[in-house]
Amino acid sequence: MTLPALLIAAVSGVASALLFAGLVMQSGTAFSLALAAPIPIAIASLGWGSLSGLISALVSGLFIYLLTGSASSALLLFAAMTGPTAAAGYLAGLARPSAAPQPPAAPSPWPARQPVHSGPVLDWYPLERIFLILVLLVVAACLFLGWLLGYDPDTLRPMIADALSQGGSGAETASRAQIEEIARLVVGLVPFVQPAVLTITLVIGLYLGAVIVRISGRLPRPKDDLPTMGRLPAVSLAVFALALAGSFFGGTFGLIADVFVGAFGAAFMLVGLAALHKRTRGRPGRAIVLVVSYAAILLLSFPAFVFLLVGIYETWRGRTPAPPSPPASAPPPSSPASPPPA
Repeated sequence: MTLPALLIAAVSGVASALLFAGLVMQSGTAFSLALAAPIPIAIASLGWGSLSGLISALVSGLFIYLLTGSASSALLLFAAMTGPTAAAGYLAGLARPSAAPQPPAAPSPWPARQPVHSGPVLDWYPLERIFLILVLLVVAACLFLGWLLGYDPDTLRPMIADALSQGGSGAETASRAQIEEIARLVVGLVPFVQPAVLTITLVIGLYLGAVIVRISGRLPRPKDDLPTMGRLPAVSLAVFALALAGSFFGGTFGLIADVFVGAFGAAFMLVGLAALHKRTRGRPGRAIVLVVSYAAILLLSFPAFVFLLVGIYETWRGRTPAPPSPPASAPPPSSPASPPPA
């Protein structure tokens, strides 16, 4: 590992930690800045190698610990944001020589020179597998943080109810039963919303990091066509169905299933948005359709559910690869020319 790569890793880790530090210190703009914490790690991992990404992720956690003295905050940053981003960057950089026949060398226009070779063709790690592993890392991170922080709905529900009853004029007019119902709803949504937000944050951070590195010319991976390739493997459908069924059970098992539903639900919504980008290509009014769709998701909840269903349909439709088209039939061999008449 070269010295510039090591410096980039250290600077990226510090930048990620500073973006996340406001959330730990309860700053007013903390949440929006913390969402950008994965971007420096993605830049280091995609542009300077997976080792740089790992070092930057470790540096970010160490810097947060030195800045705040909180080991739980350092683990929160590493487990939820920087660690999964570094792992996704490592997978995005994996490649192997293609098993397909290599294209023939391009002939040189100059007879005295050797033919020009374009280099070996590489098969890069599939984007859909990177997406799936990233979602599973989000699930693992949320479960780990829930265990680390001691998440207990029965304990949080009275605390949230007391906080709601003590603040705002609206809380004064609400009855105790209504406040407890709102608190129950808030606590019940946490296992769904937290992994969903984290999944979207990591995907966007990885995408923006790839865009920045590609502009700098340091991204070796070819540009992926996200509207076409942005999907999940077919096994995701079975995982989501099992998690959705398990979410109706109570207790710890139900909470674990809720985390799976939240993470995979957000992933399927992103697949549905990718399908929207693909189907509106080259059509008039595309920009208006995209702006209205994203605004509706931000302002309302029902459009997100619609795109989730679209993502499930797209994954179901693409669960089996399309059969290869049959090769064109070769023309019949020409009969040898008849000898000229004597």
